[in-house]
Amino acid sequence: MNMLNSLQMMISAVGDYTGINIFRDILVILMVLLAIALVVIILMQKGTNDNIGVIGGETDTYMGRNKGQNRERKLKLATAIIGGIIVVLAIIYFVLLLV
Repeated sequence: MNMLNSLQMMISAVGDYTGINIFRDILVILMVLLAIALVVIILMQKGTNDNIGVIGGETDTYMGRNKGQNRERKLKLATAIIGGIIVVLAIIYFVLLLV
């Protein structure tokens, strides 16, 4: 009997589902996906400890220092852009929550 009541409550809740609720759910899904992408991009970035290469026997040459600079610049830019998009979506979400 409880299962039937739960099913009836779920069906009645679907009727109350307005367009703004759907938009809020889409915003939450987008923020979660962007947060996962942000974590992946941050993990792809190189650490800032430059002296750790001495342990492995790496040499400090000009080519060695600037080899991955373009890739790092793109990853930092992507981090800033995705972080900014998440902030904007969060603000929009909480403004819609007040409506």
